[in-house]
Amino acid sequence: MGRIVLQMMISVDGMVSGPHGELDWIADDEPLSRAHKEILEQADVAVLGAGSYPEMSGYWTGAERDEKIDANLRDIGRAMNEIRKVVYSHHDMPVTWRNTEVHVVADDDALVKDVQRLKEETKGTIMVYGGVRLARTFMQQSLPDAVHLSICPIVLGAGQPLFVDLTHRTNLRLRKTVAYASGATEMRYEVV
Repeated sequence: MGRIVLQMMISVDGMVSGPHGELDWIADDEPLSRAHKEILEQADVAVLGAGSYPEMSGYWTGAERDEKIDANLRDIGRAMNEIRKVVYSHHDMPVTWRNTEVHVVADDDALVKDVQRLKEETKGTIMVYGGVRLARTFMQQSLPDAVHLSICPIVLGAGQPLFVDLTHRTNLRLRKTVAYASGATEMRYEVV
C-alpha cells in the first residue's frame, strides 16, 4: 500500500501563495531543491489539482531543457516529466504533459474513494504537490500519512493559507528538520 506525503512550500505565517497566487517569495535554495529532487525521485506518483496543472506542466516541461536555469531544477524537471502524474478535477480536461492522467471526481467523497484506490494500487510514495485547494481537501479529509513543509523565511501577511476549514485535530510527529543557509527550514512530519 502506498504512502501519501503532502509537500508544500509555505511562509512563516502559513501561506502557500500570495493574495494573487504569487510564488516569488519561495526561497531560492539549491540544497533545499536537491532535497526536493531526491524525494521526488524516490516517489511513484505525483498528485496535482486541476488548478495547479497548467502552471506546473508548463514550467516543468520547459525546465527539463532550459540551460539558463540551475542544473538541479533541470533534474527536477526531468523527474517531474517522467513520474506518473494524477490530476484531480471535477470535470474532464485535456492534458498534454507526458505520463499524466486525469481522475474526475464529483465531490470530496469521490476524491477520498479514488485516493484510497490509488493508495491501494501504489507500492511506494504518492507525493501531493497542490494546488492549495487540493492540499486543503487532503488535510480536511485526513488523507496524508506525512506532511512535509518547506518553511520560507517570510511573513506574507496576506495570501492563501494552507490550514483553513479544518474540523478536526491532526496530530503530527516531527521526523526530520533541516535548516538551510537561505533561512528556509524543512519540517517533515508523520501523521499519528
